[in-house]
Amino acid sequence: MKKITLALKSLCTLSLLLVTSAVFAQSTASYNITFSSNWATETADPVKGNSTTAIPGNAHWSNLVGATHNSNYTMVEMGTLASVGIKNVAEFGANTALMTEVNNEPNANQWLQQGFSPFAAISSATLSNVVVSSDYPLLSLVSMIAPSPDWMIAINSINLRDGNTWRNEIILDLFPYDAGTDSGATYTAGDQPTTPSFVPVSSLINVSPFNDKPIGTMTITLNQVLSVDEADINQVVLFPNPSSDGIFNINTKRSNALKEATVYDILGKSVSHIENKNSDDQVRMDLSELNNGIYLVRLVLEDGSESTKKVVIN
Repeated sequence: MKKITLALKSLCTLSLLLVTSAVFAQSTASYNITFSSNWATETADPVKGNSTTAIPGNAHWSNLVGATHNSNYTMVEMGTLASVGIKNVAEFGANTALMTEVNNEPNANQWLQQGFSPFAAISSATLSNVVVSSDYPLLSLVSMIAPSPDWMIAINSINLRDGNTWRNEIILDLFPYDAGTDSGATYTAGDQPTTPSFVPVSSLINVSPFNDKPIGTMTITLNQVLSVDEADINQVVLFPNPSSDGIFNINTKRSNALKEATVYDILGKSVSHIENKNSDDQVRMDLSELNNGIYLVRLVLEDGSESTKKVVIN
């Protein structure tokens, strides 16, 4: 019992260090972003089917397009009027006007575009290795549900940051929207421009031909943190985390590099130690011989500052 008590004390001490350690901003990160559709009739898929009527044989998706941006720009939002760029995507799957809007917008950082495969109702598109800056941490995307009058899927200003850190994974169920620019009510309705002007973007949940089930899933996954904020001289970033193979990288500024790192298991026992004798700004930490689980890493920089981070091997 005494050994257990001491182990718990060690764990509590390390956990307290983890909680009270300074959290530093990270400037850029790489993400994979995938939309996987599940556009099917209730008859074809009684569990997940979201269409109450037959889906056209040429059903497909326009390119998944959008931007990374800051909070001063809104690309698409329910309850507001669609821009000409959003109208063209939702009605025709045409991207040029929206791309021009994004490229001319000072609060947008980059244009994103990726096609779907296969050309079908059930399909997917992946934006790979999208580099996102902490100055433009928001993500907005849109794709036409085709054919349709002006129906689309969209995400609006998803924040990839959680405070001063990058979010590891975001999974969103997506539902169809009406862009408010055409009054057609079926997949193959003729052109019926909404007059005298556009109406606000609205949800199509339980609006024919859709029920209340999602039409697909957006998965946003952190690949790695690429760089740190130059303003924080004591900053240290440890990635990827979790790690599937037990290999981690520790990034710091060269002006205040890592001095040493000590790894503890959940019982407070030191299980690994590394020293950065060359004062490199990136150090490889190999924990591949350890069992899967949670560990705490005590990091000491050359100026004597310390922080403790939780890492996971799975």
